[in-house]
Amino acid sequence: MGKRTETNYLIIHCSATRGNQNITLDDIKRWHTTERAFIDIGYHWVIERDGTVKQGRPVDDWGAHAKGHNHESVGICLVGGLDNNNQPEDNFTPLQKRMLKLLIAGHQALYPDVEVRGHNHFSEHKACPSFPVEVWLYQEGLQGVDL
Repeated sequence: MGKRTETNYLIIHCSATRGNQNITLDDIKRWHTTERAFIDIGYHWVIERDGTVKQGRPVDDWGAHAKGHNHESVGICLVGGLDNNNQPEDNFTPLQKRMLKLLIAGHQALYPDVEVRGHNHFSEHKACPSFPVEVWLYQEGLQGVDL
């Protein structure tokens, strides 16, 4: 696992789980390390359903969340993102969205030129994070928005 020398993107993800599932950082870490043979959880941050923010990989390390961009990005995962039929759904709680906003603002203070994008921006075949990040950023009044 290498150290990041640049931070150009904050990439927003979802866990692709239903809103009624009580998924934790530990669950995602187990999936990544056991099922995908990662060294650690792929994300730097996980925001659980109750709004709890938990750190995954050290923020200065490369992540394992966005192929081709792990060396230049921080990965934030919101737990949820699927409806009861396993289709994409913006089912994140108000606390999750509030904590996402705070995490983004903090990272923008650290990395003033960082671009915030959804995972689907980098992989057209993905619905992740199940909501239009750029529109949400604009609605929330966060800086660095590129519609």
